Amino acid sequence: MTARADFDEAMLDQAIAWQAALEHDAADWDGYLAWLEANPRHREAFDSIALVDAAVREHRDVLSHEPSPPVAEIDPRHRWKPRLVMGGALAACLALAVALPTFWQTSRPIAYSNEGSAPRMIALASGTSVTLSPGSAILVSAKNDGQIELAKGEAYFDVRHDPSRVLTVSAGNYRVTDIGTRFSVNLANSALRVGVAQGAVSVAGAQTASAVRVDAGHQLVGKDGLLTLSTVEPSQVGSWRSGRLTYTNAPLAMVAGDIERYSGKRISVDSALENKHFSGILVIGDGSKLASDLAAVMWLEVRQQGDLVHIAAGR
Repeated sequence: MTARADFDEAMLDQAIAWQAALEHDAADWDGYLAWLEANPRHREAFDSIALVDAAVREHRDVLSHEPSPPVAEIDPRHRWKPRLVMGGALAACLALAVALPTFWQTSRPIAYSNEGSAPRMIALASGTSVTLSPGSAILVSAKNDGQIELAKGEAYFDVRHDPSRVLTVSAGNYRVTDIGTRFSVNLANSALRVGVAQGAVSVAGAQTASAVRVDAGHQLVGKDGLLTLSTVEPSQVGSWRSGRLTYTNAPLAMVAGDIERYSGKRISVDSALENKHFSGILVIGDGSKLASDLAAVMWLEVRQQGDLVHIAAGR
């Protein structure tokens, strides 16, 4: 997809402004969503600019000698109406799209990541919205945005109902297939967790004989080729978007993987705890207290040395 000529310049300018604004931790997500809902073409324009931005990042070395266009800003007084200070940014982006034609035909997937401390929302051309938790990354097929790979971390998917389109999320050795629903996929330390808030998905693993259906109000945990299905409150699926990590019989290794992403520290779990599971809620905050909070409720011991945190059985 390119920044098409049938988008008016004002719409593309707004898309450029939002693309820049959403890179910041204090992004105005309510304003962005209001802008998307104001016109169906806004989502298409935003995705066109997002692809251009991905091209810039992909070919940064080649383009490093070119002057960078000024950054767009969002005027908080006008909610979803951006105040543009970019001058020729639109022309620069369109020129870049022309200068990199091979990018649009390539089979290389488009990478999205979240290196910030707040959730990042990504709007795909198909109407699917993906929210990435901090420290997470996905790869989206350049030819079909219904094919997504969760490279690491956790993502929440809100999929527009369309029986003719199927969304497939690959995560490690597992594949999650969906038609029109809301669900979350977590991949940490080779363990998978899929929670469904609305609709249904099917999950298949490389070592499983057949796919398992997961309906709303249920979650599936996959580890070492075993799939375990259990109930979960739909409102708890993707609770990290509101600052809480909610677990129901989750492998301790998965919980440790989440803590590692949010705390920025390396987390190791004693081998004696490999088969332990955790059910409960951890408040994320700035991530610094997650390990100690987990240890307190599970009667575990935390030993810290520099950036390494080791979780062991309590004495």
